[in-house]
Amino acid sequence: MYLSLRDETYSPRGKIAVVRAMDQGEIPPREGVDVVSYCSLCGGCEAVCPNGIKTIDIMVEARKRWGRASLKRALVRGFLKFPLPAHLFTSLAGLFFPEKLPFRPALKPFLSSSREKYGRGRRGRVLLFVGCLTNRFFPHHARATVEVLSRLGYEVVVPKGQICCGFPFLSLGETEEFRKMMEHNRKIIDALSPDFITSPCPTGMNTLRRFYGYSNVRDLSSLVIEAEPSLEKLSISTTWHDPCHLKKELGVWKEPRALLSEVSDFREMERADLCCGFGGSFSMSHPEISLSLRKEKRRYIRESGAQNLVTACPGCIIFLGSFAPVPVYHLAEILERAVK
Repeated sequence: MYLSLRDETYSPRGKIAVVRAMDQGEIPPREGVDVVSYCSLCGGCEAVCPNGIKTIDIMVEARKRWGRASLKRALVRGFLKFPLPAHLFTSLAGLFFPEKLPFRPALKPFLSSSREKYGRGRRGRVLLFVGCLTNRFFPHHARATVEVLSRLGYEVVVPKGQICCGFPFLSLGETEEFRKMMEHNRKIIDALSPDFITSPCPTGMNTLRRFYGYSNVRDLSSLVIEAEPSLEKLSISTTWHDPCHLKKELGVWKEPRALLSEVSDFREMERADLCCGFGGSFSMSHPEISLSLRKEKRRYIRESGAQNLVTACPGCIIFLGSFAPVPVYHLAEILERAVK
């Protein structure tokens, strides 16, 4: 936010000072709550803070107390509680993103047609937490993840009763709604006792680790490397975009690059960890920042010279896919082609 606005008020330190001032009655909430909204909860400031300040927790609590984003709350609630068919949501999304979206509407959510178990499991049981966007708009990401892990000897379980991780509600300060969703998912996960938990969505993985408390959350690239697979070299060039929660919260960034270097002509992008600008509902409330970040990201993608952009976040794929100068793929799609 600071790099976009060049105003100390919108830096992590500035926002926390505003929250403290509201808490102590020094400024009225109506004057400070807008400043609090200028945070995508990416975790970037926490990743480099020498004092370990949990900025995300502070922002969530501030939004719980003083949040006024009624329209955003209604949109999030409508998306999660009353899910529209994918093709209708795609039409509505055109109001916010007039460019062509980088996916075809799925006729069926992944969870409605998937089996509950795949593979034999000599390497352990992996629970696939699918995630909202993957389930409804990118079911092929989930299928590719299942295929890769099954080939490598993992048993993959896909519990049918799973729902959204709840982070969209948490980001709005709706902590009670988040707690209900967390308790629902926890019952399902605990009953299966998986060795590992993974997801095609880094935000979901981070929510499961940070807020649910599961220490066995692992991303796909880590599970693949641990299996020491035989990989085929593909005749493509790639570059990698770091999803915010994957690198800044989960600390995963070397593993995807190692795999892409092995299966393709990998070309590092300048500022690969620059946020794409999406940030979930953040892109609707502050489109001027989102679009400026996306424009800057497009330049770095083009300058990398790669034929394909690879990432591991459905939100990044939605936001960059229609605007990037090259096709955008989920890492699972590339690995499905390369893992023998």
